[in-house]
Amino acid sequence: MPEIRFTAETHPELVRQVKVWLDSVEADRSAAEVVDASADLTKDALRIIAASAPTAIADNDLVRGLTEMGYRATDLTRDRVLAGLDGLAAVTDGRLVKRVGEGGAKAAYEMNTTVAKQLLKSILRS
Repeated sequence: MPEIRFTAETHPELVRQVKVWLDSVEADRSAAEVVDASADLTKDALRIIAASAPTAIADNDLVRGLTEMGYRATDLTRDRVLAGLDGLAAVTDGRLVKRVGEGGAKAAYEMNTTVAKQLLKSILRS
């Protein structure tokens, strides 16, 4: 499975690298791929934050528990968003988004081009 790693000395440098990477992503990605990539990016950020803590803090059960809770919350959010896409596809009979394939536990969706462009513009403005 492909893996992306960012290495930086400072937080602003890391943010710059992530923005450059996000800007390089083509708009041809499915909604499900964007959701999965966002979840993975969030979990990577949690790992970076946990790894940067001093050993005495990083080894603390509370910090470990909070990090694990962050992973679970990210996974739950990803699953709920994908379920929402399923629901939207069902309710609109595929006019806004439609499921176009499924590989294992990951579903792929195809979004109406006009809706996708508008969504991408709003995401990139954030």
